[in-house]
Amino acid sequence: MEHFTCRTVADLALPGPTTGRLTILALYGDADAGSDLYSALHASGPAQLVLDLGGLHRLSPTAAETLYRFAASAAAHGRPMLLVGCPAEVAAVLARARPPGVSGHEQFPTVSEALAAVLARTLVSAAPSGARPPPLELRPHVLLLRHALLARALVGRAQGMLMERYGLRDARVAGALLWAVAREHRAAPLRLAAAIIQAPAPRPGARWFPGRGPAARPAVGFVTAPADRPLPLPVFLDALRDAGCAITHTHAAGVQLIDPSDNTLWLESSCGLPAEFVRFFAVTGDTGTCCGEAARKNERIVVDDVASSPYFDEPSRAMVLAAHSRSVQSTPVPGPAGRPQGVLSTHHERPGHVFTGTELGALDAVAREAGAWLDWYRTTTLLDALEDLHRRARAR
Repeated sequence: MEHFTCRTVADLALPGPTTGRLTILALYGDADAGSDLYSALHASGPAQLVLDLGGLHRLSPTAAETLYRFAASAAAHGRPMLLVGCPAEVAAVLARARPPGVSGHEQFPTVSEALAAVLARTLVSAAPSGARPPPLELRPHVLLLRHALLARALVGRAQGMLMERYGLRDARVAGALLWAVAREHRAAPLRLAAAIIQAPAPRPGARWFPGRGPAARPAVGFVTAPADRPLPLPVFLDALRDAGCAITHTHAAGVQLIDPSDNTLWLESSCGLPAEFVRFFAVTGDTGTCCGEAARKNERIVVDDVASSPYFDEPSRAMVLAAHSRSVQSTPVPGPAGRPQGVLSTHHERPGHVFTGTELGALDAVAREAGAWLDWYRTTTLLDALEDLHRRARAR
């Protein structure tokens, strides 16, 4: 039987619920005994629960019944329980264990979507006479908390996977290992955590990726890298951002990378944009903005006038206009299998900004170079870091 673990990813104070608390728990491994699951749920105390089941390999029928009993008790106290990332096998067990006349658990694909739903409900319940808060009021709460929560959930899941795979005694040890390897390879811990989650699990053996040879670093014209070591990813993304500014003659630009697990765009580098803008667009979906539209359609989007563009929802439009941006272009950065892996956007103060054919061609060229470099980075630097992590964890 595989080890079952539960990690508290976040414990947030929110308006609305009876207790004013929302706790996000991530479950890992094999939930075979109902008593183990009950202990993990009960330890959260009187809080509304969001359960991230993405790391759960197996849920026994006994544990599923325990989950339903706990959910019924929580709902009776005004604390409905939400499930996230439920694997198909676990969902099938839950469906078979569901008591007659009881509705199934509310499920969401990602933690961020569950959080957005909870926030929407709690802010509505806190509003006078049940009136719905205006979107501009709701959006910052959702984005700020979602940004922090996604990062914590990502690292928490990676720590849980390391504990399960290598028998590490607790999350503190797993976290220290992750941070040490990230520092050694000059990689962001969040990026390394994402690589741990997205890479296939290592097979028995001394290497995680056997047979992998060195790959030649692709040529990039807009930045010079040392010959003996790769550029850190943040430095490279800053150079890509500056290249976009130089090509389009602006001082305001941003580079986003796409998380393929849920198609969210993470603002990794920006310049010339106010702090409120950066916080607001720290994490976005693929709708409601021109950058999201460019990512979703995998084609460049040019906005002549932000004030009237159909690509923006109203909260996003208000924030972009407040940053004195009236014209925007968003160019996808190519990725593997024909899907984009990022977006380079530039902002311009006057509506109707005209981009010349030479400028658009140059944007396409730097996007292709950036895509090739990011492919190389993912398959060399990050895999080197994963190999090092595998070696260190096996040695413990």
